[in-house]
Amino acid sequence: MVRALADVDVRIVNRVAANGNPFTELLHTWVENGQRRNALSRVNYTVSDTPQSRAYHVEAFGQRQRRCDA
Repeated sequence: MVRALADVDVRIVNRVAANGNPFTELLHTWVENGQRRNALSRVNYTVSDTPQSRAYHVEAFGQRQRRCDA
């Protein structure tokens, strides 16, 4: 069964850990079966908050969700 994801978006927030190392939080939001869903991912490097970067992470998220359904 294929999941119908609508209104997928990502919010990119760069942060610094207590030890001084940078990391980025990616807050994905989407609508599935009429319900708003959220997922938080963290990567241990900085990500620029540009339209191209957001589009890349939205597409990567969609690919991961499709792989999980297979």
